[in-house]
Amino acid sequence: MWWGIRDLYHQLKPCRFSILVALIAFPVFVCVAQGTEILRTVGEGMANAGAWAPRVTLFFLALILWSICSWYAARVLLYFDFPGVQRNASRSKFAETHAPRILGIAPMLIVGYGFFVASRSYAPAERTRCWLVGFAAFCGLLAVIFYVLLVFRRRMFGLTTSVQVEHVSQLKRGTLMGVGTIALISLILFIAFTIAPVPVGQTLGMGTVLFLAAASWISIGSWVIYLGGRWQLPVITIFIAVAALFSLWNDNHIIREVPPQEVERADVIGSFRTWYALAEKNDGAGTLHPLFIVATEGGGIRAAYWTATVLGGIQDANPNFAPHLFAISGVSGGSLGAAVFDALLAEPNPGSFKFKDKAHDILGQDFLSPTLASMLYPDLVQRFLPFPIPYFDRGRALEMGWEKAWRHTIGNNRFADSFVDLWKPGSREWMPALFLNGTSVEKGNRIITSNLHLTNVFLDAEDAADKLAQHSLPATKAGCHIPLSTAAHMSARFTFVSPAGRFPDGSHIVDGGYFENSAATTALEIVTRIKDVCALDGITNVDVKVIMISNDPRKRSIAIAPAKPGPEPPGPKLTKPMTTQGQFLGELTAPLYTMLNTRDARGTYAQKAIKREQRRFKAGVTAAPSETEETQPATKDIFYFTLRDTNVPLPLGWMLSAAAAKTMQDQLRLEDDVVHNGTAMDDVINILPAPTH
Repeated sequence: MWWGIRDLYHQLKPCRFSILVALIAFPVFVCVAQGTEILRTVGEGMANAGAWAPRVTLFFLALILWSICSWYAARVLLYFDFPGVQRNASRSKFAETHAPRILGIAPMLIVGYGFFVASRSYAPAERTRCWLVGFAAFCGLLAVIFYVLLVFRRRMFGLTTSVQVEHVSQLKRGTLMGVGTIALISLILFIAFTIAPVPVGQTLGMGTVLFLAAASWISIGSWVIYLGGRWQLPVITIFIAVAALFSLWNDNHIIREVPPQEVERADVIGSFRTWYALAEKNDGAGTLHPLFIVATEGGGIRAAYWTATVLGGIQDANPNFAPHLFAISGVSGGSLGAAVFDALLAEPNPGSFKFKDKAHDILGQDFLSPTLASMLYPDLVQRFLPFPIPYFDRGRALEMGWEKAWRHTIGNNRFADSFVDLWKPGSREWMPALFLNGTSVEKGNRIITSNLHLTNVFLDAEDAADKLAQHSLPATKAGCHIPLSTAAHMSARFTFVSPAGRFPDGSHIVDGGYFENSAATTALEIVTRIKDVCALDGITNVDVKVIMISNDPRKRSIAIAPAKPGPEPPGPKLTKPMTTQGQFLGELTAPLYTMLNTRDARGTYAQKAIKREQRRFKAGVTAAPSETEETQPATKDIFYFTLRDTNVPLPLGWMLSAAAAKTMQDQLRLEDDVVHNGTAMDDVINILPAPTH
């Protein structure tokens, strides 16, 4: 039996690229949450994409092309008699005939099963579940039809029986035309995704881009396998070794910069004094001035959309919110939502539109497709080049997607313009400060992108502006001369989809969630600094408030009694918990699980710390806290906005389905036994001065 298995392995070895792609695709579309979300958007439609039917049509056409390439590459490679390979009598004709056919229908079966898995997240009566089950059945039907066509194709089209060949020149004309067509399609896609990854990627859609990439790389990989067989060289191993060697010089993920300009950056103290003078002038000298600081968690497009929805909803209800919002501390997607909110405030006439609606129009667009298109084509080719080409950077494609969304919604290039332009003197007296938290690859500490310069109160944090200026300017003169989209991305470089950004000095920045995912650490330092300056200047009429925005539906609210696992929230468990656990190879994987989970633990710790500090600060406590302090009722100086699972899974990647967007909008004022967003919203609005008209 073992000798038979070994012979079968050597016989089907030329098909290994088709097999490898299928083995990778199965967990991506069945087990990985982001892959399942891609299939859900096919059933739900995008939040703000339109043209759903053409995208679905392209999705299935690309799936068919992947299936054809998977079968055809395996079939053609089995034609060849490679030098040094003996074709013994033990070769299985059955396997040689049917293995390519099975590989041909494998993509359809994998995607069909993925649709079925995705459908189980919805209630039986949900319309989307019916669509997903229907698409699963359609994939199964396609697989049956395709297999029948492969079995009877020679009889149906009058084709002759295939023969073994030794060189490409001996292949039949039809086979050569097929190989040439696939190569031409791959070349066209490479050029299109290099020149215009955003419009082309968004037109095709996420699933279509993945399927086209699978088809292209099966074809290219099979050609590499052919060369290895002809030359009797380990070509794939050589390519991997070359990519590893070239990685020393070809890092093309350079942080984009814009022309520098004169800036004067205050620190937190100077900025607070400016804010206080404006509050005394506008609210009335001596009156109590509420000052808000926001800490918003990371979580991809879910965090961005929820952050902009919450802040936009408050601003729409009371325009006096922005003048009393001192700073926003954000991580990952929360930083993107904060940047969108601040950019909307910078518009010449922000009272002419609803912030929440504009945020939906901007963040409801597809940002994943351009990134995948760039990652799987030009940025993948970059790995095999000995020099960097910044134009191939997939991070650049993500930023350009945000810029295009802003431009098409608002009509200007504010998201492509300089980060420091938000605080230029203009129609608005006050613009909230941004603290966008990233993580240093080399040191593991925070790198904060902000319009304010950092002092030593931000413990062990580096100033992004100082690093961009390569420490050549004073802290007050150095600025983040980068596009606004790049500033948001500095905090949102998480997982392999978005690469680590490279500073001019060669150091790197990744997602702020690697350090801690709540953004509360930075918010706590801001609160502490304001408390210090109030004590120093004898200011007693500033009421510091903290807004915490959490977007993980499976994470228990920090507003509930801490450190004790409470009852499981009611409702369906639709969103996968962020906590990672497992028993497989436990001794080896335990350190990895620990590192993945500590980022959330540090975030929870920071949230509890700021909650405790606020309570003590408000009570004027200077002595050590009592044992019962944490059992006291939650202070109204901290407001929590959270999400919960209802009837739609909430995504974590860079694209948002229509149903997920509507679910988050509906929860802005949700009030139940799990979340209390309605109460938090009313409390914030009632604290603010009444809007003037």
